[in-house]
Amino acid sequence: MRRSIGRSMRLGLALLVLLLVSLMAWTFHHKLDVQVVTAPVTVGTIDRRIVATGTMQAVTTVEVGTQVSGVIQSLSADFNSIVRAGQVLARLDPASYEAELRSAQATLAQAKADAARLSATADDARTKLVRAEQLFTQQLIAQSDLDDARITAATADADLKAAESQIVQAEAAVHEAGVNLDHTIIRSPIDGIVVARSVDVGQTVAASFQAPELFAIAADLKRMQLQVNVDESDVGGLAPGAPATFGVESYPEEMFSGRVLEVRLQPTVEQTAAAATAAVAAQSVGASGSLVSYTTIVDVANPDERLRPGMTALVVLGGSHRDNAIRIPNGALAFHPPPQVLQSLGEPTAPVVEASTSRQDGDGRAAQVWRYDGSQFMPIAVRTGLADDGWTELVSGPLRSGDLLVTGASVRSE
Repeated sequence: MRRSIGRSMRLGLALLVLLLVSLMAWTFHHKLDVQVVTAPVTVGTIDRRIVATGTMQAVTTVEVGTQVSGVIQSLSADFNSIVRAGQVLARLDPASYEAELRSAQATLAQAKADAARLSATADDARTKLVRAEQLFTQQLIAQSDLDDARITAATADADLKAAESQIVQAEAAVHEAGVNLDHTIIRSPIDGIVVARSVDVGQTVAASFQAPELFAIAADLKRMQLQVNVDESDVGGLAPGAPATFGVESYPEEMFSGRVLEVRLQPTVEQTAAAATAAVAAQSVGASGSLVSYTTIVDVANPDERLRPGMTALVVLGGSHRDNAIRIPNGALAFHPPPQVLQSLGEPTAPVVEASTSRQDGDGRAAQVWRYDGSQFMPIAVRTGLADDGWTELVSGPLRSGDLLVTGASVRSE
């Protein structure tokens, strides 16, 4: 019986040892099955391009309105009409304004007649006052008679001054009526082309606090502006003079060019549902629920006038450029060891290192890349700078040209 038990124990131990050896062999075998893709750190050029959408606009667009109310009597310009400064675009019915002018002119004539009559009265009163003073000196009239003459002369002078002020007021009314009558003729303020017309003959327009728009006139379409909204993350790489290329749907096989004229300081803030949701999910890092962009103006030559106001353009703006930069492949920055790969290597989680925050690291962004030595992944803390579609500048970190970084890893299944 004891021999039988001993044999069983030895058999069990042998099976256990065999199982452990098999497990070790299986683990070792699967370590060899880890497939790692690497890419080298290089020295070269980083050319960052900014892609955005924009809208074609005329350099100068003037909205032509009316300063008086009335009914459109005639139109002398239409869409696409070439106009000159001072050219008549439309006319309002002038009848009521002509009547107002005639009424103001009649009032002025009456005021002048009244002033002439009062001037004669004042002259007569002054003459009588001189005569009364002489008679009083000769003691031929009483003091009261002299006082009456003085009062009469003063009153006549005051009446004359009032009449003269009425003339000034009537002249102002005539001028205003004439200006209003002239405003019934709508003229172009600039040389240009009519790009919009908002009224028709017979339509009533009312001028209240804001003049209604009748026409829109573009000054010159041979030179245009492309208005582009550039995301706040890209605007730092833009400056006046930067090149721009763009295409429009009307000419899908042709590219146009221009140069950045200005990057406006006033931000455009857009609240979106997606951004708000992202902000709620990322409150711990201080994210905002708004999309912030900056209006960038691109100067565009348009000699053949094929580009038109309102066209939508896909724009590529010249951003930042760096020569002889130490470059990290973007795939290396995006890589993180997958859990199944770590398990096959016997590592429960990937190690993490903290990026240095010393001053010598500069202003780069903290990031992490990975090396693989054949048995384990090793994290490397770096700081990065300018980036384009394929590469990111290494600002600081223990890397040099030729170092291989992991961009992908998988376990080969058999």
